[in-house]
Amino acid sequence: MIEEKISGGVQSLEVGLSVLNALLEHNQPIILKDLSSKLEMHPAKVHRYLVSLIRMDYAKQLEDGQYTLGDQAWRLGLNCIQHSDTLQLVQHLIYDLQSKIGCGIQISKWSPKGPVVVQSIESNHPISIVTKVGSIMPLVNSAAGRLFASYLPEHFVRPLLETEWQKHQELGLDIAPHNWEEFLELKETIRQQQMSAAKGDLLTGINAVGLPVFNSNQGIEFCIVALDSEMFLPVDPQSKIIETLKNEINSINQYIKSR
Repeated sequence: MIEEKISGGVQSLEVGLSVLNALLEHNQPIILKDLSSKLEMHPAKVHRYLVSLIRMDYAKQLEDGQYTLGDQAWRLGLNCIQHSDTLQLVQHLIYDLQSKIGCGIQISKWSPKGPVVVQSIESNHPISIVTKVGSIMPLVNSAAGRLFASYLPEHFVRPLLETEWQKHQELGLDIAPHNWEEFLELKETIRQQQMSAAKGDLLTGINAVGLPVFNSNQGIEFCIVALDSEMFLPVDPQSKIIETLKNEINSINQYIKSR
C-alpha cells in the first residue's frame, strides 16, 4: 500500500488519529453524520477510518449504530494513568502500607466513566476480590466511588449519581444512599473522617475503606482503598488498623507535598 507522506510523517495515520481524537473529545457515543460534521470531513471518508479503528479495537460501533471508543483506547488511557508521576513517586510507600496492614490494596483514579482501578495488590489473607485493574467503580456503593463523589464538585458528580439511582430503581435494587439528600449526609461524614467505607455494600463479606491522596493543589489525585474481610478490616474509624491506614496515607500526602 502506498502511503501519502507529508513533512516526514504519514498523512493517513494523522487523519486516523484525528478521528480517534474526535471520539475522545466527544466523550459519548456519536452518529457518523455528527462525527463527520465535527471533523469537517466527508462521511464516507470518516467511515473508512472508523472501520480501521474498529479492527484495531480503538473504536466500536454500538447496536444503535453510534460510534464510541473501543477497549484498546481505554487500555491506552489506563496505561498512561498507571504511570502518572505522582503515583509512581509513592509506589514504595504504597507497598510499605500494604505490608503493614496485610489487607488488599486498590488504587483508583478518576476517569470519564467514574473511578477506575489502576493498581491492585493482593491481600495476605485468602479472600476473593472480583474487582481488578480496569474495573469502573460505582459512585453510590463503592468506597472509591463515595470518596470521589465527596471530594469532586457537586455539579460534576450529581448527574452521575442520579443516573445510578435511576438504574437501581429500574432494577428494584435497595442500595444506600438512596437519593441526593442521603448522599449529602454521607458526604459530610466522609469529609469529617477523611475516609469512606463500604461494609459488604458492593462485595458480600468484603469491607472496603477508601482514603484520599491529594495533589499539590489539594485536589483529590487518587484514592487508596483497603479491602478485606470483616475479621481483618473492621470499618470502625477508631480501630487500630484504620488508625494505621490513616497514619500511613497521611505520610503519603506529606511526602507528595514536600516534593
